[in-house]
Amino acid sequence: MKLLFVALLMASTIAGRAEEKLFAQVIPLVSPAKDAPKQLQIKADDKIVALGDSITAGGGYLRYTEQVLAANYPQLNAPKIINAGVGGNKAENMIARFDKDVLSCKPTIVTINVGINDVWSRLQYLHSNFVLKLYRDNVATMVDNAQAAGVRVILLAPTVINEEPYAEGNKRLPLYVAAMRKIAAEKNCQFVDLHTMFLEALKHKPRGEKDNWLTRDGVHMKPLGNAIMALGILRAFGVPDEKSAATEIITAAPKKPAPKK
Repeated sequence: MKLLFVALLMASTIAGRAEEKLFAQVIPLVSPAKDAPKQLQIKADDKIVALGDSITAGGGYLRYTEQVLAANYPQLNAPKIINAGVGGNKAENMIARFDKDVLSCKPTIVTINVGINDVWSRLQYLHSNFVLKLYRDNVATMVDNAQAAGVRVILLAPTVINEEPYAEGNKRLPLYVAAMRKIAAEKNCQFVDLHTMFLEALKHKPRGEKDNWLTRDGVHMKPLGNAIMALGILRAFGVPDEKSAATEIITAAPKKPAPKK
């Protein structure tokens, strides 16, 4: 029996996948959700589109979200999330393809994760209030367009740029997070502060961990980073943390960032 277990473990490793309770590892690293719905906010006939950049295109946090829903809510018939992530995208790129990649799918829910490239691609320049206003206007318009079509919006704050909290990218990101939070309040849609969740988790980074811990390159996710992002979405859906923590997650071998288009 022991030899069989070892053989199965080796086969799983060779295949680039393993099962582990990732959410049980990340939930203690972040604060409890203050405004999470008390009841499940997703139905069997819901269609979900995830709009984003290369982090979304990589698909990790979406797969983890699907696995938790499938394991805990069989009545939902394992709803699949449509991946509308494109590498290198900023808010100005996403709004240009919003009708084609989001509204044409006729979703009932859209998650919008945007902001990393709006900051990262411009770090060689000084902060620009004009660029921030452009970001804010584009995100607000996407929310307006989705809500006009009857689509529920969940805004996902940008995560981190570099795992050093005081890096220049992480000094600028709070301005974009605040802009997104204000839009959510004004337009009565859900807001998930992934940026704060990541900063909280990084306070627990093991002392002996010299490499990136949550990300592969400071931006694109390792399994723990994907689990934090998925946790934010699951909380917005009304999934209790204990259900996420108990779920065995199948992790896939890491992929290279999606090519820019």
